[in-house]
Amino acid sequence: MRIVSREPVVVVGLPVVAPFQELSRLVPTAWRQLFDRCADLPPSADGTFAEASYHLGEGRYQEVVGVAVSPQAPISGQWTTAHVPGGDWAYCRHTGPVAEIGDTFGAIEQWLRDQGRTVGGMKLDLGYRSDAQPQVHELYVHVPDSGQA
Repeated sequence: MRIVSREPVVVVGLPVVAPFQELSRLVPTAWRQLFDRCADLPPSADGTFAEASYHLGEGRYQEVVGVAVSPQAPISGQWTTAHVPGGDWAYCRHTGPVAEIGDTFGAIEQWLRDQGRTVGGMKLDLGYRSDAQPQVHELYVHVPDSGQA
């Protein structure tokens, strides 16, 4: 795990707003719906799909499943957007099953706390694919402070 600097992006796609315990049921449904409509999405830089997650408080989250594009990219159609800020992010590559991504995000958050850093409310997961090929995910947790806590 390490801290990296990222440029801002916008994740364009379908929204899911739900309590944490419902995300494991609702997010896969959103992915299936997105893959049925993905021809209407703007192209992603690397050909993969993305998921942006923001903790709304009180155990509720907003997820946007879609593609990550430049903030200047033209967006047409009725898509939801998640504006992902630039700056410092904790990064880890996940090569295991998709079902274990939550555990990897938990490990990133614990690593940040161990480093004395603030854990931000936004997460970014890059690397989803619409086919059945193995997936490598680039996982990021926003670090809102620029120094030690």
